[in-house]
Amino acid sequence: MTGVSDFRANGLRLELATRRMRGPLVPGGRPRRWFGWAGLLAVGLIVVLLVAPALWTVAIAVQARPRIVFSCTVVAVAAVAFTLISRHRRRDGLRLALRSAFALTAALGLWSLGAALTTDGAWAYARTLLWVVYGLMLLFAALVIAWWSRNSRALWVPLIVPFGISAFVSGVAFRLIFEYLADRFGMQSVGGYRMWYAVMLGSAFLWTWLGFLTGLLRADIRAIEADPVRSGHLHGQGRRFPLLRLLELVRPVLLILGLVVGVAAARVFDVVLIGVPGSMQYQLDSATVQWWRLVTDSDLGAGVAAAYALPLAVLVGFVAWLLQTGVRRYRTGWTSATVVSGAVGRPRIGLVRATGIALVSVFASIPILVLIVVCFDGPSGFDLAALTGMWQDQTFRHAWQTTFLVAGLATVVVVAAALPVAHRLAAVGPDRAMARIAVVVLVVLSVLPAQGYLGSLDAFIDAFGLSGTRIPLIFVHAAAGLPVAILILRGAMLAPLDGPADDVLHGLASPGTIIRRLLDAAGPAVVAVAVLEFIQVWNDFFIGLMMNGAGASPWSLLLWGEARQFNENAAQLAAGSLLSAVLPVLLLLSTWRRWLVPGLTGGTLR
Repeated sequence: MTGVSDFRANGLRLELATRRMRGPLVPGGRPRRWFGWAGLLAVGLIVVLLVAPALWTVAIAVQARPRIVFSCTVVAVAAVAFTLISRHRRRDGLRLALRSAFALTAALGLWSLGAALTTDGAWAYARTLLWVVYGLMLLFAALVIAWWSRNSRALWVPLIVPFGISAFVSGVAFRLIFEYLADRFGMQSVGGYRMWYAVMLGSAFLWTWLGFLTGLLRADIRAIEADPVRSGHLHGQGRRFPLLRLLELVRPVLLILGLVVGVAAARVFDVVLIGVPGSMQYQLDSATVQWWRLVTDSDLGAGVAAAYALPLAVLVGFVAWLLQTGVRRYRTGWTSATVVSGAVGRPRIGLVRATGIALVSVFASIPILVLIVVCFDGPSGFDLAALTGMWQDQTFRHAWQTTFLVAGLATVVVVAAALPVAHRLAAVGPDRAMARIAVVVLVVLSVLPAQGYLGSLDAFIDAFGLSGTRIPLIFVHAAAGLPVAILILRGAMLAPLDGPADDVLHGLASPGTIIRRLLDAAGPAVVAVAVLEFIQVWNDFFIGLMMNGAGASPWSLLLWGEARQFNENAAQLAAGSLLSAVLPVLLLLSTWRRWLVPGLTGGTLR
């Protein structure tokens, strides 16, 4: 038989299937090719707006600072080789010698890199490393709080609110708190102020991330306790201390969240720029802030700033690769934690534990209360002038509307472009080489520091007269959010073979049917991606600062102009911060339990 035979009789056409059929019988013919080609939008955005500018950044960095580029290459290759050799189970003389050689090579590369950077630049990178360590310590603190609060329901809700509030707003709130306390304590020394503002930065970061980490870890712990096998291992007596067994069971989730919070710590920018007075920023800045200074220095060429961005890209990319390869070794992960609502009982919690959770929730509410008090504190007492004046300010309202438009359109582009690509990658299967390579590339791109491509991209936009318009800002935000959106959606679509959910990936159907199946199988993940993208774009300050203009200024840039006279404009800053936080906080709270947690944890309900 050289072709596919078909039989026709009385208007009925029967076709001989030459391979095993999958999926239910559905109306319609073969999938139309335009659905598959729609994924090219995501690939095009990533290549044009992320990969190409990043490669150009490397090219101009080679011309300006070849030693930095060479040192970064040596460190990256040696670190990867050392990791691969160390993970090999066999231990012989050759592998030990190679491991020692690669460790020495990495150390020499770091020494050369430190010598190539300026003193201020090297110290900024050292502080960035401390930020990353602090972020990982915060993750383990969140695990402890999640374990203590796993049986509570509403006491921890105030911890979720700060995740919907931008780092810019948290910097405003904590600067108000710490400057007030500094005046009360009579602080006078420069060294004391430096330590005080360092504590302030750490507190603002903790306030932003603790609730998000705690909520997702809490959902995973409840999923573990709902599983009889894993619950028996967790609460069983004998082999190890319960905390160690808990760390073993939640390790896949810890690795993923560690990647997220580690990248956030490496990218610290907004809170430094708004929370620390300009006279002290040089002593407390991060690598991102230092890079921004190099970009805005007209006496330096673009290659200098490009070269300075490369070590951060290597650091974050290596950590992302390290954690991603660690996750692959564990079969238990987000998608396996499926719990039916109400399946886990809610035993009564002790008084001490309830009191501790309540105190944490109260402390989490203090920054918001401070913003409210400062907003309504007028020269003669309670006053609505700052709030009403900010809302009636035409410039602020225009910036608010522009931010809403940019965030909304970027969210639509991300969801529409990520769905076809995630569908194709999930259909390939997680064990195929193509899928593994694609996931590694997406992970690295999702953590790629913005300074790795923004400098070159901003120069290109200026050259074509597009600066200050909304279109570049929308598509840059969309390109930056696409890699992580594809990873989340792909994880939600993965399913066991020959099951009902597998029909979403392999069933023969029309594009409309495929889309309906995708929404049924991965609906919470789609909503989670949309909500996270909207909140991220709404709260953005860094990308808007690099691509700002009269037609594309977000609300955060407008408030940053007010912050130059921080003490005199404190009421206006507090009012603008509160108004800008209302929409993302309401969106976060309204979708957290129903869509965000199930979408990010593969179906876990609290």
